[in-house]
Amino acid sequence: MSIRLARARDQDWFRAMYHENYRPLLAYARRRVDWSTAEEVVADTFLTAWRRRDDVPEGHERPWLFGVARNTIRNAKRASGRQTAVREKLRGQPKPGPDDPSSADSTTEAVDGRAAVLRAALDSLAEADREVLMLVAWEELSYAEIGQMLSLTPNAVAIRVHRARKRFAKQVDRLSADQEPMKGPSRSGHEEDIDPERERRAL
Repeated sequence: MSIRLARARDQDWFRAMYHENYRPLLAYARRRVDWSTAEEVVADTFLTAWRRRDDVPEGHERPWLFGVARNTIRNAKRASGRQTAVREKLRGQPKPGPDDPSSADSTTEAVDGRAAVLRAALDSLAEADREVLMLVAWEELSYAEIGQMLSLTPNAVAIRVHRARKRFAKQVDRLSADQEPMKGPSRSGHEEDIDPERERRAL
């Protein structure tokens, strides 16, 4: 195959991958960072995909792209944290904590009722637990796709999701009890199963 034909094939592949995955990838990034940063993350992710097109697994492009975006977001957050720390140090002010209204992580819009409890419970989880629940409920990835993204087996993903759901349910129960101190325990005495679809709609 000539170089020209190979390049044309690569361009067709990239164009199809871009149109199929742009919106899901942007939604993934916007749930984790602000709008402008999300656009930069998506642009950097597709640039990486083009440069490393021989490494992108055929038929599994989306989880591969999500994996690249995940690392890009982590780098962006670390860079933003360092810049914030430097600015606050120059101003002679302490670095804002996670509960400070000026913190970038505290800009989530306030919601009422159960949605607020679900959001607070999700935010209270460890990053690894929060990530797998969001990938299942919001990105609607299969365990196999999540495994490819996180370099885990599907069985390991299933175990991680199960444990994350149990921790999530405990946090929901605790926060609900804090809001309704007079409410007694559930009749069953068991943790409530978390429906990913209900989580996605509520959050």
